[in-house]
Amino acid sequence: MMIWIWLGVIVVSLVFEFLSVSMTSLWFAVGGLASLILSAVGVGIIWQVTTFSIISLVCLLSLRKLALKFLYRNKEEKTNTESLVGKQFVLLSEIDEDKLGEIKINGVVWSCKSDKFIPANSKVEVVAIDGNKLVVKSVENKNK
Repeated sequence: MMIWIWLGVIVVSLVFEFLSVSMTSLWFAVGGLASLILSAVGVGIIWQVTTFSIISLVCLLSLRKLALKFLYRNKEEKTNTESLVGKQFVLLSEIDEDKLGEIKINGVVWSCKSDKFIPANSKVEVVAIDGNKLVVKSVENKNK
């Protein structure tokens, strides 16, 4: 009877893990597998539950952080500001060598600069971020 219970614990834990991908339920499946093996060889229920608890807890506390670090080591997510690079906006005020321009993005006015003069109401593209200023370039209208 306990074999089926441990098999159920494993399946339910894996289903939860696949749905959440949080690397939490997986470790209960590992503990359930150890207890399933103990049940199959005839070890008592007290030892099965104790083994399940200890192995699940140890795996959760020691291996979860390591597994997450391994799985997500190459995934770099852009911050809100970094996501502006490559997007186009309309310049509110002109940019000159000694004068910063302004762009309004989602209700927030950003200072921006460029190495060339760009008149107000021109379409610009954000090419980089320099401190708290956006570096922009003029977007030529290709229909002219």
